[in-house]
Amino acid sequence: MLILGIIVGKAVCPFIPIIAWVVLAFVSLAVAFAANKYPVGQSVAILLSFFFVGGLLVSFSIEKMKISLPKYPVTYQAVLVSEPVVHGKVIQADMMVVGDGKPIKVKASILRDTVDNRWQRLHVGDGITATSFLDVPHNFVQSTFDYAAWLKEHGFKAETFIYYSDWKKSVVDLTKLSYIDRTVIQARKFRQHLLARYHDLGADGQSYAVLAAMTLGDKSALSRELKDDYSIAGASHVLALSGLHLSIIYGVLTLLTIAFRRRWLPQLLIMTAIWSYVVLVGMSPSVVRSAVMLTVIAMVEILNRRAMLLNSLSLAAFVMLLWNPMSLYDVGFEMSFMAVLGIALFEPLLFRRHYTSSIALRIVYWFWGIVSVSIAAQIGTAPLVAYYFGRFSCYFILTNIIVIPCATAILYGTVLVAVLSIIPSVSSWLAGLLIGLVGLLNSSLHWIASLPCASIEGINWSVYQVIGVYMFIAAIYYAITFFVRDED
Repeated sequence: MLILGIIVGKAVCPFIPIIAWVVLAFVSLAVAFAANKYPVGQSVAILLSFFFVGGLLVSFSIEKMKISLPKYPVTYQAVLVSEPVVHGKVIQADMMVVGDGKPIKVKASILRDTVDNRWQRLHVGDGITATSFLDVPHNFVQSTFDYAAWLKEHGFKAETFIYYSDWKKSVVDLTKLSYIDRTVIQARKFRQHLLARYHDLGADGQSYAVLAAMTLGDKSALSRELKDDYSIAGASHVLALSGLHLSIIYGVLTLLTIAFRRRWLPQLLIMTAIWSYVVLVGMSPSVVRSAVMLTVIAMVEILNRRAMLLNSLSLAAFVMLLWNPMSLYDVGFEMSFMAVLGIALFEPLLFRRHYTSSIALRIVYWFWGIVSVSIAAQIGTAPLVAYYFGRFSCYFILTNIIVIPCATAILYGTVLVAVLSIIPSVSSWLAGLLIGLVGLLNSSLHWIASLPCASIEGINWSVYQVIGVYMFIAAIYYAITFFVRDED
């Protein structure tokens, strides 16, 4: 009902004021409290209250996006909140423009100078004084992607183009930024330090790009060809930080804190480390979803209760949408939740766990476990991939048989390299193995992507077709569970 309220609220936002949503939410809550003798009516009132809260949240978010921008060039101070990335003749970076009012987030393109290359000395956390137009986000010419909506949904109030002679580095008062923004800036500066360490250990080219994406969430070095290989092979999810990454960190930290006698203390330390990592890697929707779910599991562990995957997933979605209702329209948010939902629903139907002492059978179970998880996740995400990217990867099972073990080894190897950095010779040797494994992974996926009929291209589904496919999948799931229940 919260999601339905967000969808309806966004559609009718120009026609219904925020105060109307507030009144409707309070009235429905009042009815829920008054109807305690009528369970059905009380339930309906509670559901309606969440519907109205969804409409209120999205209306408030859209209202915050509205800002009056000057129609002439202005001089302002700004601080870079992301590391500049080269795109053709410009560098692109996110920045917060600070002034007398509330800071605004701007997507900036700065023309590169070819004389003294001042742009090479710009990094995340640096302040600049610039003069340029601050334009309302707009779409690219002849592009079907709604870039303007994407910018707004990610908090950008404006975009700007800065000529190379119209900016200079300057000291900017960061106290005008929120505590969260300042923390994110410091985290991203530390991430750049860690990325530099990868170069020091010998990682370069696309091996460095994949390591940076898989471990620290930085995709800026990925080439278009490599992205296409991963996408066609059905392995793009490996480049997006998600549950696999955080579960490995959670497992390692659990082993390190197993000696603690108090139940709550290790979980508190682990969650602090998990959320610090989430901030470090940029707080993408998939990694935030994983962190929220792990937090729920930690709380359940402290209370000595059994965690339920669907409940944890629902709570994660609920919390994230309360914080930012526009996350519902983020592709990463949708893909992450549908992948886990597919695993939660279909993986138990595909894979029944049985204890065995046979090594051969354990290997078979391990192999089928990877296959069943891959199929279940594909069921959840395939309609969205077809809708957003017009593609279906035909060899996704083969891809995941290769990718999951390699990705797990790479992530554990990265942790070991960091832990063994106090022994440079061992750390360097291990880093060499790690870089070789990444190169092997890239070569394997390039081979899969080059196979005949590696993907079905040109799929052009509408929103209604996607909804219809998901309804068909839901019908199949309920039919299967119905027959399974009858057999039991």
